[in-house]
Amino acid sequence: ALDHHIVPASDAPYFYADLASTAAELNDEPLPVAPGRARAELLLGRARATGSRYHLTGYGGDEIFLGLPHAYQDLFRGNPLTAWNHLGGLRHQLGWPLLPTLKALLDRSTFPRWLAGAVTAAPQPVARTPLLSWGVRQSLHPWLTDHAKTLIAEEFRAAAEHAEPIDPRRGRHVDIDGVRMGARHFQAMEDIGMTIGLPVAAPLYDDRVLEAALAVRLPERISPWRYKPLLVEAMRGVVPDELLARTTKDHMASDEHQGLREHAPELAELWTGSRLAEHGLVDARRLLRLAAEPFSPVLVEHSISSTVAGETWLRTAENAWPATPHRTSTTSEAIL
Repeated sequence: ALDHHIVPASDAPYFYADLASTAAELNDEPLPVAPGRARAELLLGRARATGSRYHLTGYGGDEIFLGLPHAYQDLFRGNPLTAWNHLGGLRHQLGWPLLPTLKALLDRSTFPRWLAGAVTAAPQPVARTPLLSWGVRQSLHPWLTDHAKTLIAEEFRAAAEHAEPIDPRRGRHVDIDGVRMGARHFQAMEDIGMTIGLPVAAPLYDDRVLEAALAVRLPERISPWRYKPLLVEAMRGVVPDELLARTTKDHMASDEHQGLREHAPELAELWTGSRLAEHGLVDARRLLRLAAEPFSPVLVEHSISSTVAGETWLRTAENAWPATPHRTSTTSEAIL
């Protein structure tokens, strides 16, 4: 028999709670899980308290089954009528104008060219911007310094000189790249689980699952008129029909902004003596102003989570590897 345990919403911490709790963990890289760490620890901690010995999650379901419009670039080559029909459904849902959509569909820019300009100082793409390229263009956060913006732009241009796509087809490249990024982020969840003594896994990220999903014909895997159709058919008769009939999911934007309000003092403390600022990468004064304005339009357009992740990771790294007094090397040591 299965036991169902429901965590009341009032028990779940908002994002950005208990940022100092990352001090005991050192991941390989800054990951966006930092703002939601307390929420993840609550869920895993309660699962372990019930006697769970292994925690399975549904991470990866969006990347594999939801699908991105970029995939219709691939379908257009072999079945243009079906691709255009599906894009017509997306256009009406997302408000994409006809001519920009057609231009994006016919665009044949190479992956290196796209990557060189993938991060830009231009504003974020608006909701009505057709997304059919090699990925989603990222707008540099306004609290980054000119030095940081220059470093990022130079790194992307340098990477573009020798970059190759995962797959020559845009849609397939975006599909696999999304799974790879999601799996990297999930690694932090695994680390949290190991910290509290509960192994965590995301079976949907398994190579065999990805291969099976991508082997399905594209119009049957994603659709503008159905929500995760392949997953629905795979789970029919396994989960209740009312769950299979859902058409959307929670985006958690409300929790994000409530977290910024509830934990404004902690965020202000984070930017006071910021390590990123010491390295000349962020404008600490602007971040402090934003901490006092949690509902600022700037924070609606630009998520601060990656900057929080970078700051907490850098502080943790400092604690893990304290600076050692400089000493002069001998000749033999210098050679070694």
